[in-house]
Amino acid sequence: MRPHSSSWTHAALYSLFAIVVAGALTTGVASATITATCDGAGQPGSVFAGLQLAIGGDPSGFSLVPGCTAPATLIRVLDLLAVFLLFGAIAVGMIWWLRYRQSDRYFIHELRGRDGLAKPGEVRKHTSARTALRRAKTLRPSLVDPSPAAAGWRVGSAHGQDVYVSIEDSIVVEGAPRSGKGYRFIINAILDWDGPLITTSTRNDNLSATMRERARVGEVTVFDPQELTGIRSGLRISPVAGCEDPLVADQRGQAIIAGTALGVSKTNQEWAQVSSNVLSRLLHAAAVSGRGTDALARWGSNPRIAREAVSVLANQGTPGWSEDLDAIINGDEKLLANTWFGVFGALRPLSIPAIRSAMTPGKGEQFDLDAFLAGPNSLYLVGTGAGAGSVGGFLGAVLDDIVETARRKALASRGSRLELPLALILDEIANMFSWPALPRIMADGGGIGISTIVVLQALSQAETAWSRSEADTIWSAATAKLLLGGASDVDHLRDIESLLGTRRIRNTGHSYNDNGSSTNVQNEKVPVMTLDEIRRMPETVGLLAYRNRRGILLDLRGWTDRDDARQVSAGKKLTELDQQLVFAEQYRAALDRRGSAGEGN
Repeated sequence: MRPHSSSWTHAALYSLFAIVVAGALTTGVASATITATCDGAGQPGSVFAGLQLAIGGDPSGFSLVPGCTAPATLIRVLDLLAVFLLFGAIAVGMIWWLRYRQSDRYFIHELRGRDGLAKPGEVRKHTSARTALRRAKTLRPSLVDPSPAAAGWRVGSAHGQDVYVSIEDSIVVEGAPRSGKGYRFIINAILDWDGPLITTSTRNDNLSATMRERARVGEVTVFDPQELTGIRSGLRISPVAGCEDPLVADQRGQAIIAGTALGVSKTNQEWAQVSSNVLSRLLHAAAVSGRGTDALARWGSNPRIAREAVSVLANQGTPGWSEDLDAIINGDEKLLANTWFGVFGALRPLSIPAIRSAMTPGKGEQFDLDAFLAGPNSLYLVGTGAGAGSVGGFLGAVLDDIVETARRKALASRGSRLELPLALILDEIANMFSWPALPRIMADGGGIGISTIVVLQALSQAETAWSRSEADTIWSAATAKLLLGGASDVDHLRDIESLLGTRRIRNTGHSYNDNGSSTNVQNEKVPVMTLDEIRRMPETVGLLAYRNRRGILLDLRGWTDRDDARQVSAGKKLTELDQQLVFAEQYRAALDRRGSAGEGN
């Protein structure tokens, strides 16, 4: 037995095909030329008559009129030109095809038809606009004529249909930097939401594109203690507000510490707990005494000065809290130093006048949480969790306070659900602060009307901000996972590959021997999408892993492709002009301060 590779068979077939094509082409050229030269002649005897003439110069394969001689030289030149043009066109076509096979267009086309990913019927049944409208009867019973966006997030389209994820579902959006998370998803989500909204970011990109449009439907508030946004009418929120209640004070102390470097540290959690206890008592003392943020900043700067808080708590505070604080301040000096390190670090931003001003509201400037939750209002939380003047802990405390208020309101509402759902679009939250309540909100917030979207550059960000187990909880609690291309964590990509499952492909092999040929057909299980294919996804597509459904390949629309894109773009330009004026003023003020300092020296 002498087996031969099937590639030799293919080569032979291709060669035979090329000979037939060349024969037909040269025969056609020769026949047309002879017919034009000799009227009534030029009929070929076979398809290879042209090759016979082109190679050997023998025109006997064509019928000729007596006395007429076939122009062999001209025919050969024309044959050569025709063959050159034909095979040149074939070569160009093959090059185009090979390049197309390597292009994003072919990659996306091949994925769309692949077994293992959702087909049009599945999309229509489980994630269509009609499905979202059916859910609206349960999720938004007060609406008479709801739109699909009232009960679902539009995450993209698939097979020509808009794809919606229920607002009950928690969503994780994961995409590498510059993968289009903001342009293709976050800004659209902010613009489409018709209820109260809290969104976070370390930059002002999302704010610039959405602020004026959100202001058309409700009140827009920006909490930007570090003055990163260039918005003049920023919100002032006191970290002390509401801390007359010891439970609120305790929760706020934990939230502020959790948003600091000490709170994120995995090796100093015992000190973080002690520091949060001390901070809770300082917050409570500042609230019951009416001294506010200024007193809190002063007490946090030095434990000796904080003895004032002990006296306040002894007279006006919760029983036992003054003794707890006094025991730490007047106790072991090493314990005090370690404890106050966390307290001082958490309150250090208050030593910056601009930040303290942002946290010292004037009369009538208090943030009305109940009014905020009652309409399609927007709160932008902007800041950084590291570096000079980082306010991550305070931003986390604001978010925690609003969500806790929303939870209590939901429990007091019909069906234990907010009548007007609250959206949390938490972009860059892992770079801002570690919010301890996030895993819990991801798990059960949808049931009370709190819809959460967490945007990450990588799952490892969540592991850094929280812990490995909490990051796993966040990932698992997200019943909708929107994945964009560009990821590079191989272990995580392998998990996604496993999550998508496998498909069967048929491999057919041929072998030849002296007794004939045989065909082998083998069914093989392969991943629906490999690690490299998940990584390679271009910006225009995303992958949705939704509940227990098969993966959905999404077409992602940028906000500039919206029906109202012109209006949104105009608002964005106006906002950016206002921001540039404010930033220019800040820049000139900084130069003036430097100049004054130089003259003083």
